[in-house]
Amino acid sequence: MKQTYSHSPKPFSGPISFTLKGSTLTVDTGRKMHEVQLGAVDTVRMTFEPGRLAQRSFRTKVIMKDGKSFTFNSLDWKSLVEAQEMTREYRAFVKALCEAIIRANPEARFVAGKPMGLWLPSSALAVASLLAMAYLVWQAFQMGATPVALLGILLAVVGYWQIEPMIRLNKPRRFRTEALPEELLPKAS
Repeated sequence: MKQTYSHSPKPFSGPISFTLKGSTLTVDTGRKMHEVQLGAVDTVRMTFEPGRLAQRSFRTKVIMKDGKSFTFNSLDWKSLVEAQEMTREYRAFVKALCEAIIRANPEARFVAGKPMGLWLPSSALAVASLLAMAYLVWQAFQMGATPVALLGILLAVVGYWQIEPMIRLNKPRRFRTEALPEELLPKAS
């Protein structure tokens, strides 16, 4: 059975097409075609990526044993400001790809979230930034600068709204191919 997925990963970039057939994945960038033998896959990593214009984006990165990798995500960019969410297509392709990889290489690793060495410092920086903002708001109230304090509260709320999902969803963990991490897939309608 053949499974395909195509999207433009960035504004003003050409489409990239993926065709999965058996234990081979063909990646067509428009300029080059690569055939990937799924038995050579070392790791599959699924992450949440902050999207532009309040859009959520999910990314799957496939890393080969030789260190080469390729990625695809859940957004299909039409222009600098317009992107279409590929919910059904992305979900179906990720599921089919993970199943094909585990059949071709039972030793492949499936991980969700960012690597611990990246996630931990990012989380610590986010918490420190929010604590610093809380301290500045408290100082502004102490000095009687209520408008500045209210602006600080607004900025802290917006910051939390943006940062919290990146930290929560990208917590490093393993998953099984029969139980893909639902929080790292676009919501099925």
